[in-house]
Amino acid sequence: MVIIQHIINYPEWWLQRLLASILLILGYMIVTRILDKAISRLNGLLKKRRHTSSSVSSSYAAIFQRVTRWAFGLLLLVLILRVWGADVSVIWTTFVGMLAVIGVGLLATWTIVSNVTARFFIWFWQPVRLGQRIEIFPENLCGRVTEENLMFTELCQDDGHIIVIPNNLLFQRVIRRTPDTDWEDDKE
Repeated sequence: MVIIQHIINYPEWWLQRLLASILLILGYMIVTRILDKAISRLNGLLKKRRHTSSSVSSSYAAIFQRVTRWAFGLLLLVLILRVWGADVSVIWTTFVGMLAVIGVGLLATWTIVSNVTARFFIWFWQPVRLGQRIEIFPENLCGRVTEENLMFTELCQDDGHIIVIPNNLLFQRVIRRTPDTDWEDDKE
């Protein structure tokens, strides 16, 4: 009821915003159509120049088209909200904050999963064992393995300093290990 009364009292305000919104939507449609054609032409030129398979180039072109459409769609949404008088700074701040939290969360999750997975592989294949002296290349880190947990492996260097190494790094590097003396005795 209030909206209808507001439309009746201020018709020019509503018409201006409606017209601006329609023009923005038409502009969006024109710009995305032009971009789609430009991307298709660029894709065709790249296919001719590289002599690559069309499926690889087409998939990259499709991804790029989707990303540009989404970016321009978000811009369109922000512009329409501005036209209608909404405070987009709060929306923008919330959106950027959410992206930052998601990015940090994904990075932290990836790191944890990577280290835990590497630890299980290290336990299974045992490239290093507790108490064994190792050297890690190309970093030239050497010492005796004194602690193993799901996230890190600790090396005690000859000078007494402790080096804490993430398990995924330990799993990905070349390792020189000093043979166990018990194993050497059993071999003879």
